[in-house]
Amino acid sequence: MNNTPRTLITVPLNNLYPFDMNPRLVRNPDYNEIKESIRSRGLDHPPSVTQRPGESFYIIASGGNTRLAILNDLWQETHDDKYRNVTCIYHPWQSKKSLAEGNLHCLLGHLIENEMRGSLTFIERALGVQHAKELYQHTNSGSLSQTQLARQLCHDGFPVTQSSISRMESAIELLLPHIPDVLYGGLSRTVVEKILLLRNSTEQFWFQQSANRDDLPLFADIFALALLPFNGPLVGFSLEHLRDELTGLISQALEIDYNTVALITDSRNMKRQHLLGIAPPTIPALAQQRTRPPTPTIQSETARTSPPPGEDNVNKEGTEDSVVTSEFSDIPDPTLPAAEDNQTVGAASTAHHSPTGPDTIWDIDPLTDTPEYLATVADQLAWELAATAGLAYLISPSVINGFELASPETKIFGDARLMFQLLSFVAGKASDFPAIWHQLLIGSPGQPALLNDTTMIPLFRLIRTLRRLHEKQQEGVIA
Repeated sequence: MNNTPRTLITVPLNNLYPFDMNPRLVRNPDYNEIKESIRSRGLDHPPSVTQRPGESFYIIASGGNTRLAILNDLWQETHDDKYRNVTCIYHPWQSKKSLAEGNLHCLLGHLIENEMRGSLTFIERALGVQHAKELYQHTNSGSLSQTQLARQLCHDGFPVTQSSISRMESAIELLLPHIPDVLYGGLSRTVVEKILLLRNSTEQFWFQQSANRDDLPLFADIFALALLPFNGPLVGFSLEHLRDELTGLISQALEIDYNTVALITDSRNMKRQHLLGIAPPTIPALAQQRTRPPTPTIQSETARTSPPPGEDNVNKEGTEDSVVTSEFSDIPDPTLPAAEDNQTVGAASTAHHSPTGPDTIWDIDPLTDTPEYLATVADQLAWELAATAGLAYLISPSVINGFELASPETKIFGDARLMFQLLSFVAGKASDFPAIWHQLLIGSPGQPALLNDTTMIPLFRLIRTLRRLHEKQQEGVIA
């Protein structure tokens, strides 16, 4: 047989083996559909195979391991001769390469094939990249940094960023030992990033609060303890429940109020910290995050959700020795995915993605019904309302008033101007033109209200929080 490059050959099924470094570790979710297609139509595309030096059997060279498993199933079920032999495209082993280099070539072929179909889970892709790194290091007799590995993989046809590699390594090291079933079940990259960000934020808080205390467990053990109950089917996994579990464990270990810890673990608060490139507050000093105004522009829909220029220290998949500068700072942007689920931490739920029922506006958790906490909540709500119009840099915390609103140094227009007028009113700097408020809040027969329902709900929550703050302050004066 003249086994020249890309030669069609017929291989007995019992002489064809899957690639033993196949990055796919769990059954293809489309297995049954592919099986029925092969049963009725046969193989539409011959699998690519190769043969290692010294071996008598063939292996799948790039993709096709699922099809091979199905052919074996069909042969066992039917013993139909049409499954006994398989027509394949033969690629000779590159004789100039070592065994490790040849294995690396095959591994990359499988990664690229699966990447084109988007059929690998995040953890399978991560483990495949880790295996490729080991083979690169074996063939080059030296270690590779994440940046060097990303460059080498891109050169060999598998584009991946250094920040993605950092997330992959963090997931393998920090998550896989504790929640393997969830990860292999298909936990997405987005959720993995959020778990890693949660870990980073809480770890920093832990170190701040545990300084000079030798009686505490390791944070890694606390985090592992929080993860373990959630190792099960993917359908039963809840990121919000994980947040709650971790918040409770940290609160108990540090002997700190649950709601104080919840300010750190709250998803929207973490998103804001990440976008602004600021470490999580110790309980919670938000003023540090509001020191630089954006370049004045007429606000657009895009600008409403973008942080002020210069504030975004997050690389877009650039250097994730970061899913934070140690391990997270580079969770890919364009900004993090919107805050997940409808998480409410007492009254501290923020303006975006908040529940919209009247009870969530008016009810205040007794555990958070203190002037200090109410001021923090009011500050956060005002900040997030301002952020929708790119004015977050004008908000600063106030123990007495909940928040202070600074005047912009340059002219603002459009949505930004409307939001500034609204916050001025709430902050006690009312406009002299009542008609403005009528149009903002109620509208007219000829024009609908300028503030939509999405903005009105957090606005009412801010007003309710400030009312309660002043009630509690008055109680203190009377007492």
